[in-house]
Amino acid sequence: MKIGLIGTGLMGKPMGFRLLDAGYELYIYNRTKSKTAELGKAGAVVFDSPEELIKHSQTVILMLAHYQAIHDVLFTEKPDLKGKTILQMSTISPKESESLYKEITSSGGEYLEAPVLGSIPQATKGELIIMVGSSVPQFKSYKTVFDVLGNKVIHVGETPKAAALKLALNQLIVTETAAFSMSLGYVRNSNIDVNIFMDILRGSALYAPTFDKKLERYLQRNFENPNFPVKHLLKDLKLISESFSTENINNLILEAEKPILQKAIEIGLGDKDYSALYNVIHPEGEN
Repeated sequence: MKIGLIGTGLMGKPMGFRLLDAGYELYIYNRTKSKTAELGKAGAVVFDSPEELIKHSQTVILMLAHYQAIHDVLFTEKPDLKGKTILQMSTISPKESESLYKEITSSGGEYLEAPVLGSIPQATKGELIIMVGSSVPQFKSYKTVFDVLGNKVIHVGETPKAAALKLALNQLIVTETAAFSMSLGYVRNSNIDVNIFMDILRGSALYAPTFDKKLERYLQRNFENPNFPVKHLLKDLKLISESFSTENINNLILEAEKPILQKAIEIGLGDKDYSALYNVIHPEGEN
């Protein structure tokens, strides 16, 4: 199978290596061409435009930052989508996913939404959790591709259920990170041993593994080499808050967290790991 991959950034690049290692003929495109260099050296064919990539590919994976980038790639130059299958693996809203489904299928193509849970380490190891919104026959047809990229591939239902589920899960990234940052900052300012705090937390029903995963980043205030940058979390937060509101879910907590992430970007943390929001909740100069 000839697979096209549009978007070879933080997540797209390790996914591309997985596909090459699995023996797929891989065609790639990225707006910033330098980000295709490593995959190109490894055997992927680099295209100068998404239109040319789509023309030569049977199946196209999209791993782009947001809906507008996806729409621009698929519809600005109006590439021929007839007979093509689009596997949309980025985080977008259910409304946006439905719009893509309608436009792609009306053009004679197939559309599957398949957002992922996990970050760079999981993408590198092929251990992503992949949530697929599609028909059952479509899911069966492309599961072998998804199995290369993830170790848990779940058929959620028809479009846009997978997009909605991804937002429900990403909401926990925002709120758990902020909640833990507040507690940790308070503990440190109260001169309580962080080890005692963590020992009690780990033995309770309140514990989530992400607390330990990010703990050293908080303690050292080291947010380099991001798995998921602040600016992308803010993009997701806006999608989540809008989508929750549409479904009559009270989103006041989410709206209260927007200024925290916006402040993080204002002080130069936009490209740092999303755990950098700790520096806004518990500013430097404190314990």
